[in-house]
Amino acid sequence: MSGIALLVLALATIAMRAAGPAAPTLAARLARRATGLAPALLAALIVTQLVDDDGLPAANEASAGIAVAAVLVVARVPVVLCVAAAALVTGLLRL
Repeated sequence: MSGIALLVLALATIAMRAAGPAAPTLAARLARRATGLAPALLAALIVTQLVDDDGLPAANEASAGIAVAAVLVVARVPVVLCVAAAALVTGLLRL
């Protein structure tokens, strides 16, 4: 099921990127709505990493990495460093 959802999202992303050059003047209303898609998709991906197959919170390496990233975001560390720290913690815990 998640493979189908991933495929649908990938095709939607390709379609949106292909439509960009073809329609240089999008309506402001559509543009405002589209800017909120990336954070919503990122939040959905994070939630899917934080739960297991039963829908219960998962205590795994990814959860630790996300927790580290969340703490750094609250501390207003640049996003690139948050992602790098989360990847480092997750990778080290998977050794």
